[in-house]
Amino acid sequence: SDKWLAGLVAGKEQSTSSSLAAEVPTSSSAPVGSDKWLAGLVAGKEQSTSSSLAAEGSTTHVARARELLQELRVFEAALELEKAQEVDPELRESIELQLQTLSEALGGLADHPGLEKQTTAGSSRSFPNEFMGVSVPSTPASARSAAGSRSNTSRKRDVLDIEFELEEKGASVEIRIEFYPDGKVSADWIVRDLPIPLHYILCMVNEIDLLGEVAPYIANAEVLKEFPTNKADRLIRVVSKPPIPFVTGLEAVAQRFGFDLLDTEWGAFALAELGPEWSKAKDANNAQESWRGFARPPPYQRGLKEVQVERVVALGYPTGPSGEKTTAMGSAKGDLNVPRSLLPDSILHWLVKMIARIIYSRAIEKMQQFEGTEFGKRLRNSSFYARLQQRCRDYSRGELNPSKAVNESSSAGSIAGAASVSGKASL
Repeated sequence: SDKWLAGLVAGKEQSTSSSLAAEVPTSSSAPVGSDKWLAGLVAGKEQSTSSSLAAEGSTTHVARARELLQELRVFEAALELEKAQEVDPELRESIELQLQTLSEALGGLADHPGLEKQTTAGSSRSFPNEFMGVSVPSTPASARSAAGSRSNTSRKRDVLDIEFELEEKGASVEIRIEFYPDGKVSADWIVRDLPIPLHYILCMVNEIDLLGEVAPYIANAEVLKEFPTNKADRLIRVVSKPPIPFVTGLEAVAQRFGFDLLDTEWGAFALAELGPEWSKAKDANNAQESWRGFARPPPYQRGLKEVQVERVVALGYPTGPSGEKTTAMGSAKGDLNVPRSLLPDSILHWLVKMIARIIYSRAIEKMQQFEGTEFGKRLRNSSFYARLQQRCRDYSRGELNPSKAVNESSSAGSIAGAASVSGKASL
């Protein structure tokens, strides 16, 4: 009514009406209460409402990106963050680092001999090969295509192939070790049909401080820093003392990430590691090096060989009718700082088989009494592992429906659009 409009302009109405009055252009020459004046008032409120909804939408996208990153789903987190108008720089930096690491890791599997043989359930959802300006092969085919464009070398290769069974007529292992002229070494491996559910393996791998309960020759294994993005974003250190002549021990410090790629054509969980790039402080008086704000720790022990981690990647696939088995493959490259002369083929054959069989035997033993182990306790009390277990179960049952996620995203957009329309209509 005219009375309400007059009261609104005078600031004598309730607070919500007063906020509307504040948006009336003071320079307007239209008489108060006229159609022109009212149209200007409504238009101003529409603009304010749209801006408010946009801000709320941006906040929602950022929150959803954080949630997806907590669940190790970096592809979807990146796509969600790209929708946000205002982005937390720290979150963007974290996602970009994980995308870059995953890109290097999956690219390292492009010519893996086991990748062509591996078949997965695939995904009906397609992802781009670029996220937030970072190129990442979202399918095995795109990884192979990128690898095909690289130049090949004609040098004579120093390659050792090892194949063996972990138990008679059971899980088998294939591994290829290659030594390079610059002193680096790489290993490509695949283990088929491990009789251990993938979520158990994910737990045993992620709980790095318990590594010595499964792997031999471990002198120390620890989490140096767990970053807030998720439970798999960790800086770790592993000190081992394998029986290599004239070698006191090996120390490796690595940044580790985990990725849930079950919704992609990779159809797997991925683990990726890289060596941290320690940076010096900007202050000339401070010689302390750091990685992502964490100060570089002193060596664990004098005399250890420092392993330079260049790349580590592993893929785990749930197999069997209900995901009761796991097939895994991986690739690693780095500098052991151990001369090739101290690693003859005979020692490598013996060492690889022995370590693999010990790990397998201990892992089977842990699985058989999993609930009573420290691994079981940590898995049981963790919502993080509960989500991973549910994802593995849904994947094995064919219940992961990527198109549903897309539809849900579209529905969310429709709801936001309806809210916008509703907001204008109610005004």
